[in-house]
Amino acid sequence: MKVAFKTAALSLTMMLSLTAVLTACGSNKTNDTQPSDTAKPAGNAQQTDSGKKSDLAPYKITWFVPGSAAQKDQDLVNQEVSKYLKDKINASFELNVIDWGSWQNKMNLKFASGEPFDLMYTANWDGWGTKLQQGVLLDMTDLIEKYGQDAKKAIDPALLEGSKVNGRSFSLPVNKELASHRGVLVRKDLVDKYHFDLSKVKKMEDLEPMFDVIKKNEPGVTPFYINKDLSPNSVLDAANFDGLGDGIGKLDRDAKDFKVINEIESAKTKAAIELARRWYQAGYINKDAATQQDEDGALKAGKAFSYPDSLKPGKDAEKSTQLGSQWVQINLTDPIVTTGDTTGAMVSISKTAKDPARDMMFLNLLYTDKYLVNLIAFGIEGKHYVKKSDNVIDFPPGMDPKTSGYNLNQPWLFGNQFNDYLWANEDPNKWDNFRKYNQSAERSRVLGFTFNPDPVKNEVAACTNVMKELSPGLYSGTLDPNEYLSKLIDKLKAAGVDKVIAEKQKQLDEWVKANKK
Repeated sequence: MKVAFKTAALSLTMMLSLTAVLTACGSNKTNDTQPSDTAKPAGNAQQTDSGKKSDLAPYKITWFVPGSAAQKDQDLVNQEVSKYLKDKINASFELNVIDWGSWQNKMNLKFASGEPFDLMYTANWDGWGTKLQQGVLLDMTDLIEKYGQDAKKAIDPALLEGSKVNGRSFSLPVNKELASHRGVLVRKDLVDKYHFDLSKVKKMEDLEPMFDVIKKNEPGVTPFYINKDLSPNSVLDAANFDGLGDGIGKLDRDAKDFKVINEIESAKTKAAIELARRWYQAGYINKDAATQQDEDGALKAGKAFSYPDSLKPGKDAEKSTQLGSQWVQINLTDPIVTTGDTTGAMVSISKTAKDPARDMMFLNLLYTDKYLVNLIAFGIEGKHYVKKSDNVIDFPPGMDPKTSGYNLNQPWLFGNQFNDYLWANEDPNKWDNFRKYNQSAERSRVLGFTFNPDPVKNEVAACTNVMKELSPGLYSGTLDPNEYLSKLIDKLKAAGVDKVIAEKQKQLDEWVKANKK
């Protein structure tokens, strides 16, 4: 999933943007906590609660999501969804897929212009706090109570509660795995070709012998493909530190106390940066890593042997279907549930939506209607997939992931994943494994803690700019840590990072005391 690894710069941005949200949501002004009149459904206001299609005027629901590329048969799928929704809520439907590389810029342009649309993908790493601060997300709380009760019941309570801001819901989380862990995915054909023993890989350094073989024998294939947000530190940071919401200031997972440290100054972060530098100089990492925004193009083109990612049960099977080649995952950290995991994939209603009540009626269907969620996630039966059994699908004869007209294959974007079909290459026990995974994962000892950056908002903004300047180059191995790591630390000091750490420590101490930790 793309949501898993974003740099500390993005995290700091979210911290800053939540400042205004936490203040606004705590006020008593009606406009801050209640949906506007536009939340009333178009149609007969006295009859609409019945849910009868005849009570509703025609309405078009538009939804924007990120993806690897626009789908050739997107219009066909939209038409099928529209036919289905007409008899349900008298609505038509338009899903728009924006490529990952331009996702944030294009969405920001829509916000700036006030373009009317209905739904959007949101996530903690994707400027969710900024969107809240800007007021572009509708408060969905009352809409959920009135039109989304079935969806509410379908979502894991931990996800639902964790995605709230001061008790208000500005998004609905996708009902999926609650925990996450880190590791790498590797190409199965090359693993088989060179008889690599993946069972021997217990830590990042154990990958190096494989990288060396690939570099020497597979010209044009990058051994370890990363981008500005995916790096060795992406994996190692999760193993080494317990995040405190977002941004700089974490707990060392080996420590038993609740001391907040600047992880950029730690020996563990230095080791991760030095590892990236060594791999970069050895030619294991792509040269454009510090500026690259999306790895999928290289993966689909066969130009990469491995890449780091956030993992879950069956992630390799999902990526294999999406990329059109077989991948195998190597788990390098243990699963853990953090506050950030509850806001990793969500859907929000735009403040510019003309009929938010209809949007919520649609979402209520999406989280409960198995046909609808699979139509949007996987396309049209008989054209984009065929059923092998009641719950298992595969590509039609003569078709594969690369030739299909609809292979978005990002089901974690939509509704309730426990209603999704399984591809033939997936574990038939996938959803049971998900439930066991959620139940067995370690809970962060600071699960539920959220840092309020308001007292140090200027320092947070300054640190954000410093991280944007230097962290992609350091984490990717492009910059020499002997020269630039000290510069990053000095610039963070000058920007006020110690003041941020002190404030986070103060708030954490209060939280620990209140929660009797």
